[in-house]
Parts: sequence; C-alpha cells; structure tokens
Amino acid sequence: MRPIRVLHFRREVPTGGGPETLILGVSRCIDRSRFDLRVAALDTHSPPDSPMSVGLRQTGTPMILLPARHRFDRSVIRGLVRVLDEHEIDVLHTHDHRTNLIAWLASRSRPTPLVATLHQPLRRHWWLKHFEILDEFIVRRFDRILPVAEMIRQELIARHPELTDRTRAVLNGVDLRRFDGTFDRARVRAELSVSPDQMLCMTVGRLSDDKGIPYLVESIRHVIQVRRDVRWAIAGRGPLEDSLRAKAHALGVDDFVSFLGFREDVPDLLAAADVLVVASTSEGCPVVVLEAMAAGCPAICTRVGGSPEIVADGTTGYVVEPRRPDQLAKAVLEMAAGPGARAEMGRRARQLVRERFSIERMVREFEEVYADLAGRSGS
Repeated sequence: MRPIRVLHFRREVPTGGGPETLILGVSRCIDRSRFDLRVAALDTHSPPDSPMSVGLRQTGTPMILLPARHRFDRSVIRGLVRVLDEHEIDVLHTHDHRTNLIAWLASRSRPTPLVATLHQPLRRHWWLKHFEILDEFIVRRFDRILPVAEMIRQELIARHPELTDRTRAVLNGVDLRRFDGTFDRARVRAELSVSPDQMLCMTVGRLSDDKGIPYLVESIRHVIQVRRDVRWAIAGRGPLEDSLRAKAHALGVDDFVSFLGFREDVPDLLAAADVLVVASTSEGCPVVVLEAMAAGCPAICTRVGGSPEIVADGTTGYVVEPRRPDQLAKAVLEMAAGPGARAEMGRRARQLVRERFSIERMVREFEEVYADLAGRSGS
C-alpha cells in the first residue's frame, strides 16, 4: 500500500510566519513511511530564497509553485486541480483565506478531503470583514477544521455547533532541537550593546497593526521612569517600521530600544534575551512564545487568542491585557526586580514546552487526521 499523499497549500509570504513554520515542522517530522508530503505555494512573486523554499529543499520536500497573476486569477484553480490529479493527492491541507477558497473550488472538480488550519481568530479586522465572512462560509464545508488554539475552536463551534465533530484544536509545536545547542549569549548581547547587568526584553515578529508594537514602545517610557537598566530589541520588518522608529524618537526612548530588522538567528536572540515581550492585539498560538519557552526565556504576552493557553500567568511568564502599555510596563518591572524568580520562570517554561508543545506532538495529531480522512486510521 502506497503512503498517503498529503499536499499543504499556502500563500507564500517572503519573510515567513506562523503557517510557514508549521509547514516546515511537518516536513521535518512527518512519518515518511506512511505519508508522502508535498507543498503547493500560491506564488505572488516571492523570491526563490524565501524561508519556506529554502527549508523545504533542506528536507527534500517537493514544492510546487502555482503562479497568481492577480488576486482573482481563476487559472490558479485549474492549476491546483491538475496538481491534485497528477500527484494523486489524498488529503489537501490549507492555511489562509485565499488557499481555503481556491482549495474548495478545486475540490468541486476533483473531490479531495479538505483540512484547514485556522491560524487566527475568526473575525479580527473590520476591513477584512467580507473576506472573513466568506472564509467562515467556506471552511464550514471542509472535512476537518484544526484551529491552533482552543479559544478559536470554542469561538467556531459557538457560531456553528454542527462543526463540533469536525473541529479539533491542534496547538502549535516547536522544534526543540533548534534550542538544544550551545549559544553564545555574551556575543549576541555585546552585538546589541547590552551589558551583563542590564535586562534585555526581546520582541520578534512582523511590524504590523495586530502585533501591538506601538503599545510596547509606549510601555518603554513607563519603565525607564523607574529603572534605566532595561533594554529592548525588536526583530522583524513590516509596514509600521518607520512609524515605530519615529514614535520611539518622539517619546525619547530610542536610546533604550534597537530595531534589528529581519533576523534568521531567532534561537540566538532568544538565548541572549532575559524576557520575551509580545504585545499583540490579535493572535492564534504564537510560535515565538513557544520558541522563547524552549530557550528558557519567560514571556510577557497579552490576553488574546491562544496565548493564555501556553503561558501560565505568574508561573512561566505574565499575561496582561492588550492595548495596555501600563500593564506591559508593570510586568517588565516585576521581571526586572526579581532575577531569581525570572530565571525560575524560564526553567518552568522550558519544562512545560517539552512536555506539551513539541513539534512531534503537533505532527502526530495531524497524521491522525490524515489517516482518518484517507480511511487508514489503523495503519
């Protein structure tokens, strides 16, 4: 009996993100004796050296580009139908609004079991309202819906109780091997001009509205009024980068924060940090929090999406309300005041992520879904 052929389908993002991290994790850990994995990327002129392209080449996973000339290019649907036929795909797994829609339309010509991972809450932005309503209509027709947080699952089945049996929360996992090495903490801190007696707060993510970075920058002013031995580093690029730099300058905190741009050495950054700060106004199950936990770095995060499901408030980090720079500042000051307690939080976080949030656990849960849909649950 041949392996079950699974195709992940994602709109390719040049800088990568949570869905790309998930797909790469699956490519590294899936049982190749039982599953034949391929990835289709909705190509919107992404460079050939995008993080997902490079990662998939390293794992020997075939990547199929489906060029999209514009947002409503119907040829992409025909292209996906050809891929499903030519590669004899048994299960199609999607990750965003556009690929959900294209997969559903393609499956009407070439019936294929459909799986959707919901990486974000159902309704996030008023300007995306129509797309999100359409997406909700579409995923209700999928065979399995896999939110990355229990909160999202509860939100979905509260709206649509008929989906209860088809919906299962599969929380994100992290590749712990990336954090098992020896990291040169002193070198990275020296590069960031952070002395051994200063506390370093790290933020990693796209500089966009839903990441709440303006509130984080505001919180810095509150902190430095109390202590001057705390520094911040923000890794990532995005549409708000220039305005955030200007805001930091206007608030007089630009000597305390460094904007690092896009970085590929996230494990090194987290090993050098004392605290991860995530100020998001909307989240699914933030992978960077799991990565920080794997690095033994406690997190301060906001009470949105699945963040409270992975950070134990007061035990492995702190959970504060979104859009509250005063609460962010208070949590940072508590971390700064107790280095021993902060280190203990980091140890507990590392233990928790190893017990509950490994990439292997996440992939095994996906495999159960694929086998069930392919009619091979007992294999």
